[in-house]
Amino acid sequence: MRGDEHFQHRGYVLDCAPAPTDDGGFLPCVVVSRASDGELIANRYFPAGSRCNVDAVAVAHARDWAVQWIDSSHCFV
Repeated sequence: MRGDEHFQHRGYVLDCAPAPTDDGGFLPCVVVSRASDGELIANRYFPAGSRCNVDAVAVAHARDWAVQWIDSSHCFV
């Protein structure tokens, strides 16, 4: 995993990854875990409609989703 795919937000670690598709695109993926103990909180694979042409765009999409999910869930540690 590249360094730009690993983020922290409000006590959580977001590991975002571009999953390659058969047609050369990328699907966003994110694993959210608690920073304090590493416990898995969420593992999100996005549907085919979320396909991106550029890996960095897939990572940004996954990160944006995770940040919004954490903020709207009010689950801060």
